Amino acid sequence: MQAIARKSNRGFTLIELLVVIAIIAILAAILFPVFAQAREQARKTDCLTKTKQLGLAWIMYAQDYDETYPLAASSELVPLPPPYTPVRPTWTYFVYPYIKHGDSLMTWNPKITIFMCPNYLKAAPTVDEAGNQRVNGGSTGAYPILSYAPNWAITTAYWALPPFYNPSVDTWAGPSSSACTLAAVARPANQILLAPNHDCCVESWGRGFEDTDNNWNRAAVRHNGGANYALCDGHSKYYRGPNPQYGKEPGAYTSTATDYTAGMLEAPGTPIATHIQNRPDAPIFFFPRGG
Repeated sequence: MQAIARKSNRGFTLIELLVVIAIIAILAAILFPVFAQAREQARKTDCLTKTKQLGLAWIMYAQDYDETYPLAASSELVPLPPPYTPVRPTWTYFVYPYIKHGDSLMTWNPKITIFMCPNYLKAAPTVDEAGNQRVNGGSTGAYPILSYAPNWAITTAYWALPPFYNPSVDTWAGPSSSACTLAAVARPANQILLAPNHDCCVESWGRGFEDTDNNWNRAAVRHNGGANYALCDGHSKYYRGPNPQYGKEPGAYTSTATDYTAGMLEAPGTPIATHIQNRPDAPIFFFPRGG
């Protein structure tokens, strides 16, 4: 009599299930960081592309306006659709006509606008690697359209121009008491045009004066410990940021006691110079105008 084949009902044992779960966990531990790094690399590349486009927009604007860079902020009032009141525009308003991006500057889409760094929501730490406390800075993402800011050395704003500013009495603005031209930038491949920005300031000063932290260094480690910069010759490049993030080194260069070049601080752990006379070998720098 032929034996009748029996269907096996045997399932996985507990040991086998645990082995499978362990293998999946190991694979996840290996692959998830890779996926995160790939995602961050994509964000970094997207940011670099944006800084490149914005830098070129600044240059095209200057070529159309007697080779003069746009203002970081203007006293001219620009009307907005009702019920809004007129506003004083920032540099984004002036360079926007040179960016064919498809979305309106007044109704920008936060997912696609060119003015936003993809990591603009990355919070600046309260305490940096060395225990330095953050003392400045508002809400993360409060001003996403100002994710990048122009270098104050190569622009100016209405508060540093007459009638708001009197050069015979006021001296803090230095060369930035007048608009900057293309000819005034002697080292365009090395002088910063646009820098990463955090919070509301419409311009960037690098280390600035005696600030423990400022809008630049709160954003200067947005992408894998660094950030992207647009340079005055039209190219953009990635550079490492300060480490510790809020650390500071005194600058030796203090040309006068009355203008913005006095007491420039340098950030440690980064090749970027606030003032080129403090770090003559720095690949890029903020101050002074023209190098």
